[in-house]
Amino acid sequence: MDYGTDLYLDENRDVVIDPAGDLKLQTGAALVAQDVREELSIPHGSVAWDPEAGSHLLDMLNSVDDEEMTIRAELERVALKDPRIDASTVKAVWLGGTSFRLDFTVLGAVESVKLLFDLDSLLTEV
Repeated sequence: MDYGTDLYLDENRDVVIDPAGDLKLQTGAALVAQDVREELSIPHGSVAWDPEAGSHLLDMLNSVDDEEMTIRAELERVALKDPRIDASTVKAVWLGGTSFRLDFTVLGAVESVKLLFDLDSLLTEV
């Protein structure tokens, strides 16, 4: 299944140049994971041409009132927006403290994707 192609972003969200001097590209299920990670890092409503893009997670960073259930729901909401993800596999899990894991399977893929999220850090793929 073709999930598209985009620039590969490293852990700092920078583009990567391969040894041949070309921009590294991201494809497959890894691209879907990268797209979800990026969507979660964008403040909701901050993209002028797509006011529904992004998440409310950055708002939650400054609020002590948000319970883990609300944060889990937001992680799942963003993943469910992506039509390349099998909706029946989306599940956010609280790992304790400010740590969460977002699990999902990309349509046509065998292995699930697991994204770790800590409200004190960035999203990383495991």
